[in-house]
Amino acid sequence: MIRRLPSLVRAATQLPSLIHHGNCRLLLSTSPAPFSLEAYLVASCGLTPAQARNASKKALAKASKLSERAFNDLSSTRLHPGFDPDAVLALLSNIGLSRADIADVVAADPLLLRSRVDKLEPRILALRDRVGLSVPQIARFLVIGSWELRNCGDVAPKIQFFVSLYGSFDQFLVVIKKTQSLLAMNVDRVIKPNIALLLQCGLSVRDIAQLCSRVTWLLTFNPERVKELVLRAEELRGAPQLGNVQKKRWLL
Repeated sequence: MIRRLPSLVRAATQLPSLIHHGNCRLLLSTSPAPFSLEAYLVASCGLTPAQARNASKKALAKASKLSERAFNDLSSTRLHPGFDPDAVLALLSNIGLSRADIADVVAADPLLLRSRVDKLEPRILALRDRVGLSVPQIARFLVIGSWELRNCGDVAPKIQFFVSLYGSFDQFLVVIKKTQSLLAMNVDRVIKPNIALLLQCGLSVRDIAQLCSRVTWLLTFNPERVKELVLRAEELRGAPQLGNVQKKRWLL
């Protein structure tokens, strides 16, 4: 028994070493792959180095205001669990966007790469299947309105409403480029009451669309504030009893 002790001691001293190396192999196999946002934008999204540099700075600036996790996702040298930019690119490609379209979209909103595909996919599909947008129209919308798509949930009903109000998808894009908060507004509690107030002033729906294409904030203001502004403007003009025809001429 005593003669066997040295071999047992040697086996015991080797055991921790084997366990240690096994753990190292396990850690190495499960470690996230190296990641650089700027390099990823060039290699996977088709941006030029200059575009990638600008987009990366923009993304980090926005992410730092959004949350610590968002900033860490983009600034870390490793891909974090749940951050799967490849899946986002695959979704955009499967929808039909070209590589050039995807480059434009990602350059405009790099934070789109942080989106969860299970949430993003039905929202983009709704643009095609419910709103009736073509692939080029979806690409144009994403360049301007991907933030709203990421943060405002199902925007399809709102887009349908505003396209109908402004008369065309192109005019709708012109308006949201000026006022990106438009799709974040509650249509029933904010937009429609303001439209109703302007209708009471004698404006037609077409008049309202023309007016709010120029004064884009008018629809997004608190309805009570819009009412106060109209009344105050009438008082300043010294005509509190203006009829609808006069109100219409003054507003337009």
